[in-house]
Amino acid sequence: MIVKQKEMDKRINYKINIDTIFASASSIGISAIKTVRVSGNRTKKIFESLTKRKLPKPRYCKLMNLYDINNSSLIDKAVLVWFSAPNTYTGENILEINIHGGNSVLNHLIENLLLFKGVREAKPGEFTMRAFKNNKIDFLEAEGVMDLINAETKFQKNLAINQLSGNLSSVIQNWNKKLLKLLSHYEGQIDFPEDEVPVSIEKKVISQVSDLIEEISTFLQENKRGDIIRNGIEVAIIGNPNVGKSSLLNQIVKKDVAIVSKTSGTTRDIIETKINLSNIPVIFSDTAGLKNNVKNSVERQGVLKSKKKIKDSNVNFLVFDSTKSFDKKILNLVCNKTIIILNKKDLISKAKLDSKISYLNKKNFKKIYSISAKKGNGINGLLNYLENYIKNKYKDVFFGDPVLTRTRHRMALKKCLNNLKKITNNKDPELNAEDLRLSLNSLGIIVGKYDIEKLLDIVFKDFCIGK
Repeated sequence: MIVKQKEMDKRINYKINIDTIFASASSIGISAIKTVRVSGNRTKKIFESLTKRKLPKPRYCKLMNLYDINNSSLIDKAVLVWFSAPNTYTGENILEINIHGGNSVLNHLIENLLLFKGVREAKPGEFTMRAFKNNKIDFLEAEGVMDLINAETKFQKNLAINQLSGNLSSVIQNWNKKLLKLLSHYEGQIDFPEDEVPVSIEKKVISQVSDLIEEISTFLQENKRGDIIRNGIEVAIIGNPNVGKSSLLNQIVKKDVAIVSKTSGTTRDIIETKINLSNIPVIFSDTAGLKNNVKNSVERQGVLKSKKKIKDSNVNFLVFDSTKSFDKKILNLVCNKTIIILNKKDLISKAKLDSKISYLNKKNFKKIYSISAKKGNGINGLLNYLENYIKNKYKDVFFGDPVLTRTRHRMALKKCLNNLKKITNNKDPELNAEDLRLSLNSLGIIVGKYDIEKLLDIVFKDFCIGK
């Protein structure tokens, strides 16, 4: 049986949305204007009852009075916009009510909306969930909405818009079409086993599978790009106790987020702070000092966390006290993602500081920067140095076309890839057809087709009310 595209595109059949939902799409607190969004099949009745007028032309702003449906008292003079289904965000009739931003006006309007039968306040992300259910967007685009709301930098915004615009969805759909074409070949073999398939055609099919494997594999090799933009570059501040790690963090973020003390072992847990470094999200982590002989169990846990952070981070700031000799065990931590920082340069002569830098250069350590964390000398220069380092090392991340943004995308693509690889070693058309179906199912999970019931709450629960 040949599987049709329409059958592959079917989503789970949902019950018709019974409730009409509403929510304030504005921030909490007093403001000049607040927008209340209403969506559902009772929206027309709500409009006519609150305004005592007929529906206006769709997508035009209208200044109207809003009346209390019980006593006809004036709620507010508001600007209303009517959006007629199905050409709306949710695919349903939508009414946007723009009122004055006082809490009293908002509460009065909400009290009236709740008087309508079958009308309730929306849950977080419910407007976008309805857009998904009504085929207005797919899962990737829904996640793009969430990422755009949470974007703190230009790169995060661009990544979200890229996904919201359906660019990643187009890539997945293109693979989907290729898999369907391959599946039709094997389905044909199953339906008509008496027809012998020429060797040349079979080789061509296997070649197409191999090309697709290579294409998806390349895609997966870039799987950290979206994560880095969404979550940020991680910089671990590491070194021996009392070398000035906490002071450095405080200078970078320009506030006291870490305790600074002469007592060794003050920092026992990792302290993380995020900054926007020229539109690059950077997370700095102040870690516990790396002692060799730790007897205290709490400090030992802190050191273990520090070592894990060293491994997991994108960049390591390895801090030394320039007034002391180098700890060779700590120097062994230097790798290609390490920037050596010589702190307390205000307490040492220039000649001695140059001598230390020369010593490090002879050991082929090139990424070195000197500062005074206590006085703040050299901090801006260090951040500029870090910015250039990140832009050079991760230029493909921030200036390329990032694609994958979530772990679930990568896991689904890996499953798809594993099933495709089985086909290259198989000659049984039924087994190959099943592996292709499983591959299609994995792609479907990414965009929200097949097996999505369990994903709905996970994806939409983090949305804000009114979106």
